[in-house]
Amino acid sequence: MVVILFPGMMLAQCHKAAKVRKYLFTIVTLFCVTTLYANEDKYIKDALLKYNYGIIKMGKSGETQFFKEFVKEDVAVKLQVWFESWKFSNLTYIAKINDLRFSPIAYNENNATIRTMENWTFSYVNLATKNVELEPTNIFYKMQYTLQKQNGKWMIIAIKHLGEEIFTKPNIHKPSVETKKEEPKEKIPTH
Repeated sequence: MVVILFPGMMLAQCHKAAKVRKYLFTIVTLFCVTTLYANEDKYIKDALLKYNYGIIKMGKSGETQFFKEFVKEDVAVKLQVWFESWKFSNLTYIAKINDLRFSPIAYNENNATIRTMENWTFSYVNLATKNVELEPTNIFYKMQYTLQKQNGKWMIIAIKHLGEEIFTKPNIHKPSVETKKEEPKEKIPTH
């Protein structure tokens, strides 16, 4: 068998191979970027879970120092003031997360914004008498968290309360997250 190659055939085959390499490179790049954001999503959600379950821990123990690992200092101070105001009134809370849903995360360089729907049950207890001062109440919160990547870790730098709904009777309603994707702030002050 004799194969006769013409100069144009070699060029066409090289051009085809270059196109295949280009498409393959694009697919691999997209896969890597998707995997990177999937990992970042995991770390961001982890920070939000630590924060929310930290609220429960704070109610039980009064401890607030652990927040500084994943929450900007001024946000941690606000939490401490909030908790101390209840304590000053001789009250603490018992809290439980019934459901926590995350919206898609919007990224902008080292910043991220995410909304949540949070279903909590709160009850307040008198510290002196240990009596329940407020019967358990279900509250659905809509929250927005802004995070910033600092030294490879996601830190919560701002928390915005978007709304809430209180139910005095047990409610089995499962909240649904808005599908609107939030755009992060262009510049977030770091001081």
